[in-house]
Amino acid sequence: MPDQISLPGVPAEPALFQPEAVHGRAGQLRGYNLFFALVPLRDDAEHLAQAGAELRRRHGLRGPCLPPQNLHVSLHAVAGYANRIPRSDIEAARAAAARVPWPGSSILFDRASSFNTAGNNPFVLRCDAQSDDAVTRLRDALGDELRRAGLRPKPSRTPHMTLLYDPILVPEHLIEQTGWIAARFTLILSHQGRGHHERLGDWPSPDEESRARDSQK
Repeated sequence: MPDQISLPGVPAEPALFQPEAVHGRAGQLRGYNLFFALVPLRDDAEHLAQAGAELRRRHGLRGPCLPPQNLHVSLHAVAGYANRIPRSDIEAARAAAARVPWPGSSILFDRASSFNTAGNNPFVLRCDAQSDDAVTRLRDALGDELRRAGLRPKPSRTPHMTLLYDPILVPEHLIEQTGWIAARFTLILSHQGRGHHERLGDWPSPDEESRARDSQK
């Protein structure tokens, strides 16, 4: 049964995607951002959050750390919405992602710094050179497929993981190397103002798919 019925001469309204209802979260919803990212699994995210908390303490930063479940390395911003989210955008993004091979990669961070945004500056972990190359290859391949699907992605040019936001600017410095094995990339709908990341799809590496199948036997 079709989502919409159109009358002769009247364009049909596009079918809309219905975001998750988010209960019990403070903050005013300001809209939605659709983006792709590398997202660590729970144990890895907890470890990275602990490293971020230690760096926060060391540098005397006051901004709250992002929750572990929101830590990620951005690949592409796909689109932003005030409220109405066309289902066609979600379907096109999913179809594009399914065409991108991703062998998986170790993502290692060896530096930390602030990005100067003349305000509440992101304090981030920066990838080493090999991880930068791996993220860039995935980002470029995904960007090509998203554009073929008729979308207009905006790439995240500098691979990084944001830990928190703070007015203090911390210069780039070396840290004890930390990271995780990125075995999948993810499509996320961010509920702006409420700090909620709704995951709309994961695309695992072949090794990760094989491990998942073995665990189900």
